[in-house]
Amino acid sequence: MRLYDEHYDEVHSFCARRVGRSDADDAAAEVFSVAWRRIDEVDATLARAWLFGVARKVVLNQWRSSTRRSRLLDKARVAAGASPEQPDAVVVRRAEDEKVLRALATMRTGDQEILRLAAWEELNGPEIAVALDISVAAVQQRLHRAKKRLARRLTEETS
Repeated sequence: MRLYDEHYDEVHSFCARRVGRSDADDAAAEVFSVAWRRIDEVDATLARAWLFGVARKVVLNQWRSSTRRSRLLDKARVAAGASPEQPDAVVVRRAEDEKVLRALATMRTGDQEILRLAAWEELNGPEIAVALDISVAAVQQRLHRAKKRLARRLTEETS
């Protein structure tokens, strides 16, 4: 499957940045399973962006499942008398990256996703539009606003 050969590494990286390396294999496999079932719907010129859109939905589903599982484990620990575990701290190499990640984490999920698609996945406006299933004009507007909000948060953090 040419689609798989051309885009697997990028889709896997996309998933790994969002759910971690341990779950990225499963997420990427699910993305290409969906692609296989819906191959007739894939426009060859926008296949990469379409795959990112599918990957985004798969990752969101994994997050929801993980959150439910984590809450259940926390309840079980509390019921057993143990305190809930705190989430692991994200370790980054540079102080600037840490500031950006902290500011990004305080933003709405939609802002985070559009900024990640533009910066981390290097998708352009039309590709982001396909991935998020919105118009190019909406992408431009949302991306512009998200960048302004991120800049504001970064400024607030340093002052």
